[in-house]
Amino acid sequence: LFYDQPLPAVEEKELKETLQELIGQGKKVILEQKIDPSILGGLVVEFDKKVFDMSIKTRARQMERYLREPANLDSL
Repeated sequence: LFYDQPLPAVEEKELKETLQELIGQGKKVILEQKIDPSILGGLVVEFDKKVFDMSIKTRARQMERYLREPANLDSL
C-alpha cells in the first residue's frame, strides 16, 4: 500500500476489510504502508501481482493523455 501520508487507523481498518472481501476468506490481508509523497494523494494497492493505482499522479497523467488526443469532430 503506497499512500502520500500515513493512513488513519479507522481508514486502514476499512481498507483492510474491503480488501478482505475482494480476495476472499481463504487468504489473510496484511497491510504494509509505504509513504510516497510523489503520488500527490490517493493510494496505490499492490497484491497478487495486481496493482490498483488510485493516485492523483496517475489520474493527472491519464487526463493529460486524453487532452492531447486529437479531437474527432466527425462524430458530432
